[in-house]
Amino acid sequence: MKPTFHDTDFDSEFVGVDKTNGRFGQVSIETCKTCGSKWLRYFVEYEAYTASGRWYRGLMSQKLIKSLTPATAVKTIADLPWHFYGGSYFETSGRKGVGSIFVD
Repeated sequence: MKPTFHDTDFDSEFVGVDKTNGRFGQVSIETCKTCGSKWLRYFVEYEAYTASGRWYRGLMSQKLIKSLTPATAVKTIADLPWHFYGGSYFETSGRKGVGSIFVD
């Protein structure tokens, strides 16, 4: 529950690609190898722009996972009580945040 996160800390299941607004965000559900908690991870990067990579990770319930689609992932994370975010766009390896997420 504390950044810095490493990909090796999670088992990942690819959900799909969010093509909204041409962003092609990668959506996955990750399971923490330590505690078994489920996380929605959203990653997007714009190749034409330096330091545009950003990721978001929000703690998910089974109910939210069942209704999740790639197109609803951004709203799902933004509606959570809190989430983590990071990447080159934010110049951080992870911070806690609330509310809207910036993917466009």
